[in-house]
Amino acid sequence: MKLSPLYILPFAAIHSFASATAVPDLAPRNGTLAKRGGEVNYLCSCFRLNIAAGLPGYVASYMAWYSNSDNSLARQRPDSLSSEYRDWSNGGNTIKWEEKQQNIYFPDSGVTVQTHIDSDANKRAFTTWAGWAQRTSDWKTFNCYRDNSRIVFVWDPPVPDGSNLGISCSAEYWCV
Repeated sequence: MKLSPLYILPFAAIHSFASATAVPDLAPRNGTLAKRGGEVNYLCSCFRLNIAAGLPGYVASYMAWYSNSDNSLARQRPDSLSSEYRDWSNGGNTIKWEEKQQNIYFPDSGVTVQTHIDSDANKRAFTTWAGWAQRTSDWKTFNCYRDNSRIVFVWDPPVPDGSNLGISCSAEYWCV
């Protein structure tokens, strides 16, 4: 019986795998890697609502801190949530992040973060630089960028402030 060359080819391939040696890494060594997993702060406009009772809610502002930015992409709860902020000179509406410094307090850690968002930042395109923020405990500075008002997290009661109102927050800016 004579074998066709096509039948012999698989045996030749097995032999080449059996005698394989280490192949040098062919990826270039000068490539850059994207930073992943660092901390991020979100400057948020939020809605407070008691869904179970069907009561009307209200709007408020919060800053949400994630120790790992990857966790913020799947609507996970933040690692730390600031106190609630409302602009009582404007009927209790959300605070204006733009134009003036805001001092945002995190009650669980005692940390304050100062925000410095440009006056026209809310008119800028998504991902455009918008200003900066600084944590006063270690003076770490964060660059802030315009977000697209996507929902960052929804937190059903019980919530950190102990109320029976859930919190649904959309990102106006993110700071890294």
